[in-house]
Formats: sequence, C-alpha cells, structure tokens
Amino acid sequence: MTIVKEFKGRKDHADYIKRGIKVENDFIQTAKSHGYTVEIADENENINKHIDLYLTYKGLTVSVDVKARRTGNKQRVLDDAWIVVEFLNTMGNKGWLYGDCDYFVFEREHDYVWCDAKELVELTDKVVDKNTRVESYGDSAYKTWGRKYQGKQDLISRIEMSLILDLNKTFIMKKTLDINVEVCHNLLINNNNERKIHMSVIKGNAYWASIVSPNTTFNSDGVWSVDVANLDEKNIKIATDDGLDIKNKSDDRGSFVTIKRNVRRKDGNMNKKPEVVDAMKRDIASTLIGNGSEVNVLYSTYEWEFKGRSGVSADLHAMQVTNLIPYNINVDADEAFEVVPDGFVTTDSDEELSFASS
Repeated sequence: MTIVKEFKGRKDHADYIKRGIKVENDFIQTAKSHGYTVEIADENENINKHIDLYLTYKGLTVSVDVKARRTGNKQRVLDDAWIVVEFLNTMGNKGWLYGDCDYFVFEREHDYVWCDAKELVELTDKVVDKNTRVESYGDSAYKTWGRKYQGKQDLISRIEMSLILDLNKTFIMKKTLDINVEVCHNLLINNNNERKIHMSVIKGNAYWASIVSPNTTFNSDGVWSVDVANLDEKNIKIATDDGLDIKNKSDDRGSFVTIKRNVRRKDGNMNKKPEVVDAMKRDIASTLIGNGSEVNVLYSTYEWEFKGRSGVSADLHAMQVTNLIPYNINVDADEAFEVVPDGFVTTDSDEELSFASS
C-alpha cells in the first residue's frame, strides 16, 4: 500500500503546502525503496513537534522533518546551494528549528541531505547574526528577516548548504539506490543506548590499499585496509574530531590515517567486504588501486580496549576512487629506484657480477 500525505491548509498557501506534501510523499517512496518502514506523524506531532515522519529499520527508529527545496532568487529558481532556517513561526512561536525531530531532511535535486537536528541548532548559533534584522529576504544570508509588513511574526535566516554538509553527522540519501543504502541504515539511532553510529568521509591519497584481496600478514583471516594519506587541514580535522590517530612517517604519505575492516568479526561471523566504486559510483571491486590514487573513504568509528590500552579506530565501509593510479606489479629497477649520490658504482658495467665463496 502506498503511504501518502494529503493536503490540509489555507487556500492562500495551497501551492506552497502542496509542493511540500509532494516532496514528503516522494521522500516516503525513496525511503521505502531503501528498506525503511515509514509511519506518518499525527497532526499534533506535525504542528507542535515539527515531526513529519518516523522511519524504522531493523527495530531502530528516527523521526524526521522533511524540508522542500527553496527558491533563492527573484526568478524563483529552486536552489540547492542555500537552506532556510526558521527561528520563529508566523505566530511568533518557536520555529521548526527548535522542534523535536532527530533529523532534518533537506531535499536537493538528486538526493536528500540528512542533518542532525542538534548540530543544526548549534551551527546557526555560531554563524547567524540574530541581532541584525534586514529588510529583504535576499539580504537574509546569516542575518534575520521576517514578514512584519504582512503582519506576521516569523523570523528566518539563510545559510549555505556547504556548512550543513560539513557537520559531523550529516549524510546523504540518493533518490536512486546506490552504495549509501547500508550507510543510511547504520546511521539510525540505536534505541538500546541512544547512541548514533558516527560516519565520516575523508579525502586523500590511497597507499597500500588491500581491498581486492585482504592482507593476511598479521591476521590469518585477513584485513581489508588502506592508508588515506596526504591529508589536508580539513581532512586532518575530520579525523582528529573522530578521535583517530594521525600518523606521519616522513615518507610519501605525509599525514595519514589507517582505515581497515577485519574479514571476520569477533563473534565469528564474516564482515561485508568494503565496496569500491569509481567517480560515477560504478563498481570496481576487482580493480587494483595503486599508491597515490585519489580517493574518498567512508568509515565509522568505534572505541576499543585491549590489555589495559584503549583508543578509537576506524571501520572501512566503502571507497570511491576519483583518480586512479594503476597498480603495476611489473616494475623494473629503473622505475623503482632513484640515483643515490656517492653510492656504490660498479667499475665495469659490462661485467657480470660473480658470487664466490671466501
């Protein structure tokens, strides 16, 4: 049975509300195609708590408030670069920003951006100048604006979507199925301990990638792993905020983190092999990845304790290769080595080396 929300609202807001309802219905169908069970919030929850839907997967449930794309200019063109946040509604009461949902879901042309509600409140507190009120909607970037001229008491501001995408708990659900299906599932709230699995994407160069075949050097079952190297300041901050150890061995890798996943879990069951895709998100699981390849790596973090030691490690979920340097196992000496000044040089290049016992 198709679940749909029906239009209820004032006639003067008919087009605006109907479009919002259409976006919610489209999101419902997308969520269901991703495997979620969807329940529509009741009228009281919708009006007073700003909750549109409850999404459940494997017994874990989150509440969401779905936000349609807004126009960002006088031409009324839908804009994915900016979002609107509401501090006060038209009655002067707390706006949807201060509702009770777990996530805000912002529609974009090709996907939905899931934003942790508490993180968005904290972000607006930092970047919006609430003491400066402007006279037009177009000037409301990081300032406040309302429709007093219409006798309304609302107060809104506009902030860039890029800031939302930089928040720790933000993730994206595509309108078509892709590799992030399981990622979205894993980001549901754990009802047992009210803790969210934290996911991040980090960008750098891949070194010593063991994805096609796991590395069995120190683990007989094998470990899928990659060093994500040459991290810039932004990605170093992502890793350190997640509690990961930044390494630097004064080699080609620069600042790097090691992200891995054991083939076998502690309970004896097998882990899912990390997915590997190209820039168009096409599967390249059998492609060998050479050192220096540019990659985006998706991981979650977990805490561990062992023999009196503790720390945070990263679990490898997926990797996107945006610029592949092919892995070459047939490298000759001329390619592998550099000239070493003042090093050993044979006196006769044409003479074969002989090995004699003393």
